[in-house]
Amino acid sequence: MDVAVGPGRADVPEVRGVFTEEVESLRAAGLLRWEGFTAEPGSTAPVEDGGPVLLAGLGPLDGCDAERLRAAAAAAAALLPGDAVRVDLAGRGAGALGAGESVRAVVAGLALTAARPLSVTLTGLDGPDGDHATAGLLDAEAVLLARELTNRPPSELVPDDLACLARDVAAREGLAVRVLDEHDLRELGMGALLGMGAGSPHPPRLVDLRHEPPGARCSVTLVGKGITFDSGGLSLKSPAAMMGMRGDMAGAAVVLAVMSVLARRGLPVAVRGLLPLAENMIGPAGVRPGDVLRACDGRRIQVLDTDFEGRVTLADALALAARERPGAIVDVATLTYQVVTALGPEIGGVLGRDRGLTRQVLRAGALAGEPLWALPWARRYRDQIASGYAEVRNFPEADTGRAITAALLLGEFVPEEIPFAHLDISGPAWRGPASGHGATGFGVLTLTRLLESLATAAVPLDRS
Repeated sequence: MDVAVGPGRADVPEVRGVFTEEVESLRAAGLLRWEGFTAEPGSTAPVEDGGPVLLAGLGPLDGCDAERLRAAAAAAAALLPGDAVRVDLAGRGAGALGAGESVRAVVAGLALTAARPLSVTLTGLDGPDGDHATAGLLDAEAVLLARELTNRPPSELVPDDLACLARDVAAREGLAVRVLDEHDLRELGMGALLGMGAGSPHPPRLVDLRHEPPGARCSVTLVGKGITFDSGGLSLKSPAAMMGMRGDMAGAAVVLAVMSVLARRGLPVAVRGLLPLAENMIGPAGVRPGDVLRACDGRRIQVLDTDFEGRVTLADALALAARERPGAIVDVATLTYQVVTALGPEIGGVLGRDRGLTRQVLRAGALAGEPLWALPWARRYRDQIASGYAEVRNFPEADTGRAITAALLLGEFVPEEIPFAHLDISGPAWRGPASGHGATGFGVLTLTRLLESLATAAVPLDRS
């Protein structure tokens, strides 16, 4: 996509942003005859005003953010008839977000849905903003990769398939990479990851990606849940619940996508990406309810419910991440349905042991236009993950608070002195029916903004 700033050619189609408060004046001027257009975010309406114009709804003027601009640009791009367009969306949103952030959001939205290469002129802006346009293009590239991987059928993305794809990405983007097979995992003592993948004919893998620029100001490790298909194991899911379980590796896809463009962003942050990959199936070697697995730090996990496999595999990867004592550890996972019950399908949950890191994650999500809400790190529920046979158990034996107890279990495998946050994206990671291409790539933009913030400010350790 070619992006420029200026008035643009008058003979190409135009996209105009419209706020809710402006709809009636458009009707009064005779430009809008369709009664159904209310300028809701993402809505569109074609009109004629000296040439073809596509109105793109931005919602109320108060509260215009990156999510709305991105949605408006994406909706418009899907309807454009040619390969050149003038767009005023960034100019319209600049008052609320600033010109740079508006450009980034609009360019990302256009690139996410454009059916062909576009020549875009951003109108209503004072001058060039190439850096933010480039950032928007990289945002879209990463989100599209996460979507494409998550949408793949599980028959085409068993653990080794995803590991090979990660290796290809690393080779292309200059990342250091190591793929650990079942023999390597056994040598490392990663019995939790091995155990939860033992029922499948496709053994687990762990992908270790590294971006280590010279002069890095801080280090952070990202961990993404990578269950390439989740049958529930012996604690078998219902057929309806199983239909969308190819998306249970969305966290791993998000981390890989973030890593895939890091070198081109030029951030002075050392980033390690860990992808614990497994297929949770029923098989003769599969884990039984009541079995005890040992993670690589020696801690034991009693598995009472084999359908609570994600936290077990993540625990092993988090324990491995903690060995190097990074400046912060953040995991992202489609982990619990209860976060959807609490927040609905469009908002992700953040559970942070450290208030400083939690605030940074929430700010990153707000800037990126990915809605997040903080749930409490409630140590009072610690007894729900205690076990008489192991250090922890994976099933709380309670019907409520499961998003919290899942985070508490993960926190057991990260030492207290390391800032740690857990993102549960079970709701917003997928939109629509299981039969569709519903992956959203949610989390890519938040983690990217978090890394950008860490490039300029260290994580404040705050548990007050």
